[in-house]
Amino acid sequence: MSMSTDGRTDRRGLLIDAAAQLFAERPYDEVTTTEIARRAGVAYGLIAHHFANKRGLYLATVRAAADRLRAVHEAPPAGDTPAARLRDALTRHIAHIEANAGGYLTLTHSAQGTDVEVRGIIEEYRWQGALRVLAAVGVTEPVRPALRTAMRGWVAYLNEIIVDHLRHRELSRDDLAGLAIASLAASVRAAHAVDPAIGIDLELVDRIHPPVSAIGTARQDG
Repeated sequence: MSMSTDGRTDRRGLLIDAAAQLFAERPYDEVTTTEIARRAGVAYGLIAHHFANKRGLYLATVRAAADRLRAVHEAPPAGDTPAARLRDALTRHIAHIEANAGGYLTLTHSAQGTDVEVRGIIEEYRWQGALRVLAAVGVTEPVRPALRTAMRGWVAYLNEIIVDHLRHRELSRDDLAGLAIASLAASVRAAHAVDPAIGIDLELVDRIHPPVSAIGTARQDG
C-alpha cells in the first residue's frame, strides 16, 4: 500500500498505481475513472481532487514512471573503468524495466501518441538520460548537432531493443547491454566523422568498445 511520509495512506499514490496498471492493460480510451478509483480502493471524487480529470491522472502516471527510471539512472554506477560503469548502468536500467514491464510499455506507447505534452515528458526524460551518458565522457550542453542527433538515434535504438526483449525474453541482460554499448560506440564514431569537434576522445570510445576492425584483428591473432 502506498504510504505518505507521515505514515498515512497515500491515496494519490494509490490512484497513480492503479491507473498505471490499467493503462498498461488497455488503451487510454478504454480505461474509465470509475474503474481506476475502484481498483485503487478510494473514493471516486479523489481523482478530481488530485488530478482534475483522467488526462491529468494519465500525465501523473507517465511522470511517475519516468521518475522511477530517473532514480535508477541517478544512482552511481559500479565499476573501475568507464566501460564497466556504462555496462553496470545499462544492466540496472534493463533490470528495472524488466521488473516494471507494463509501466515501461505504457511509456513507450505514450511516446508514439499524439499528445504533445506526454511526448514532451518522455522526450525530456530520454534526453536527460543521454546527457548523463555524455557527462560520463566529459561532454556537457550545448551538445553539438552531429552528436545530439546521434545520441537521440541511440536512445531510440536502446528503447527498441528493450521493447523487443520484453516481448521475447531471448537474450540476457548482459547481451542487451553489449548491443547497446556497441551501438553507442558506433554512433559516437559516426558523429565524430561528421564533426571532429564533438568533444569526445575516440581513444576513450575505443576503450569502451573497440572498433569492429580491431575486434576482427584480435580474433585472428587469437
